[in-house]
Amino acid sequence: MNGIVPVSGGRPSALTVPENLIRAGTNAVFAAEEFFKATVNNAHTERAYTRAIARFLAWCERSGVELREITSGLAGEYVGELAVSAPTKNQTLAALRHFFDGLVTRHAVALNPFASVRGVKHGVSEGATREIGIEQARKLLRSIDVAHVVGLRDRAVLGILAYTGARVGAVAKLRLLAEFR
Repeated sequence: MNGIVPVSGGRPSALTVPENLIRAGTNAVFAAEEFFKATVNNAHTERAYTRAIARFLAWCERSGVELREITSGLAGEYVGELAVSAPTKNQTLAALRHFFDGLVTRHAVALNPFASVRGVKHGVSEGATREIGIEQARKLLRSIDVAHVVGLRDRAVLGILAYTGARVGAVAKLRLLAEFR
C-alpha cells in the first residue's frame, strides 16, 4: 500500500497501514489514504490530525474495538478520557469527525460516531484581571528585598501601581454612585 496512514507513534509512513484499517476493508484504507493525501492542506493541521487519528486507532486496537463497532457513546467516552487540554480535545474531535466523514463517504462505516459528540467548552477571559486585595498588596511589597537599589526601585514602582489602581477604583465607584442619585 502506498498511502500515508498514521502509525501508533503518530508519524506518517508511506508503507504502514494499521491493522484495524485493513480489517475495516479496502474502502477504509482508500478513505484513510484520501484523507491524509488530499483533504488537509495545512502542514501543522496535518501533523496534529495525524497524531490524533493515530492515537485513536491505537486506542481502538488496545480496546479490541473495530471501526464499524464505534458508537457515539464510545466516541464520547474516548474524547472524555483524553488527558489533554480543552483546545486539544476539540482539535482531536475535529480530526476524528473529519476522518470518519471520509469513512462514511467511502462506505467503510455506516455513520459518523463523532458527529454527535459535543466539544469541550473552553473560555478565555481577557481584560478581567482580578483585583489585588490589601493584604496581598502588603505581602507583595514586603516580599521585595530592599537591601539593593533594584529592590527599592521595584517596591516604589509596585507601590505607585497599587496606589493608582486603588484611586482609579475609588473614582469609578464615586462616578457610579453619582449616576444613580
